Amino acid sequence: MIKFTNVFFCVMVVIAWGKGAAAEDSRPDVVFIIVDDLNDWLGCLGGHPDAKSPNIDSLAASGMLFSQAYCNSPQCRPSRTSLNYGIYPFKTGTYFNAKGPNETSIKTPSMQQRFMENGYRVVSGGKVFHGNPGKVGDALLPRPRDPKPPKGEDNFNAMRAPNDGYALDVTDEAMGDYKVAQWAGQQWQTVTDKPLFMSVGFFRPHRPLQVPKPWFDEFPLDSIQRPAEPDGVDDWADMPEFARRLARTHAHKPLHNGLSDHEFIVANDEWDATIRAYQASIAFVDQQIGRFIRQLNENPRGRETYVMLVSDHGWHLGEKKHWCKGAIWEQTTHIPFIVRGPGIKPGSICTQPTSLIDVYPSLLDFAGLDVPDWLDGKSVKPQLADPSIPRPAAISSYGEGNTSIRSERWRYIRYEDGSEELYDHKVDPNEWVNLANDPEHETTKEELAKLIPASQHAGIKVQSWFDKFQR
Repeated sequence: MIKFTNVFFCVMVVIAWGKGAAAEDSRPDVVFIIVDDLNDWLGCLGGHPDAKSPNIDSLAASGMLFSQAYCNSPQCRPSRTSLNYGIYPFKTGTYFNAKGPNETSIKTPSMQQRFMENGYRVVSGGKVFHGNPGKVGDALLPRPRDPKPPKGEDNFNAMRAPNDGYALDVTDEAMGDYKVAQWAGQQWQTVTDKPLFMSVGFFRPHRPLQVPKPWFDEFPLDSIQRPAEPDGVDDWADMPEFARRLARTHAHKPLHNGLSDHEFIVANDEWDATIRAYQASIAFVDQQIGRFIRQLNENPRGRETYVMLVSDHGWHLGEKKHWCKGAIWEQTTHIPFIVRGPGIKPGSICTQPTSLIDVYPSLLDFAGLDVPDWLDGKSVKPQLADPSIPRPAAISSYGEGNTSIRSERWRYIRYEDGSEELYDHKVDPNEWVNLANDPEHETTKEELAKLIPASQHAGIKVQSWFDKFQR
């Protein structure tokens, strides 16, 4: 009887192992693409009438576009830290590119680690984390550097205004994003028994706004259209003083002889040229992304494939008299968020609020892996089947106590000094009319305010940056 039991046990173990192996073999490949500083100036999002993004638009047309997706922090390091580890910035105090004195070390695994622990081959290349591909992966590619303008002609300085556009006399092949796409394609073609998880980071349209000249030629200077401005009204007239100061310095940059980025660009007649350079940078990176995405149409491992594309945050180009990132309005927080995969209706759109905190749990869910309860986000997989299923509002933080709540219709902002903004996107998509002091909307404001986390992690207050720089 004992011998029979032992044999029976061994047979059952083999059967169970075989079932497990079969289940593992059927798991899909998962590809995560993140673009740097890309706002909604894409054809599929309608952010600018002259947008040229055919490859990203094609990806959206082949899957689901989450049209109201947002970052959780409007700077690179806090945004990427949050999405790669699945934890909100207000829980760790990681609010800025510069490290704060009270940040909390994250103990839980990154999504790359999680996939590796679950038997995936993991590859990561380009700017996935802040400036690097991370330290976990079977194959890693540091972000390749780009050629620079001739000596004396490079106008780039991270602390200056973003009027650093330059048409480089090089081919696409010389650029870092081309090399990332080339490497990613080679990794995709590598056949192993394991399912594949890829995280691939493209650098443009991040500053400096320098790409090969043919991409500038796509946008003649005399054809440039600036963002809309309120007719005959000062957009700042109904904004709290704190928001005005934030827009002038975005908390971490000195003024330019007393001028903000916007004032400097307008005074030096660089508005159109900077828009042109940004659009050229988007068109360039769209081409590189397209080169990689086309290879994903055929899976060399015979598996189903999920593809997700996002940006780490948005970017202002003069809207609300603000430039770059470092604010928690629509243009700084609104991002592309696209998913293509098995069973997803091509060309479908979800208008429910979504944010980058949802990336990690979604990718695990696509792969059929358990979603741990320490992740702050919610998988978007239910919406892939039914885009009308409600989702929680998106939360964006910029420094301790500065929080934006974005629902499907409303944006509510509360700053660390207690001042507020409220915008109704049903009638005011440009956020020109602040309703925070309108008694008619007091109930709406109160309901949205309840969604702000009860306690924020102690970190650097934006006020400290004002005291340092705005003089």
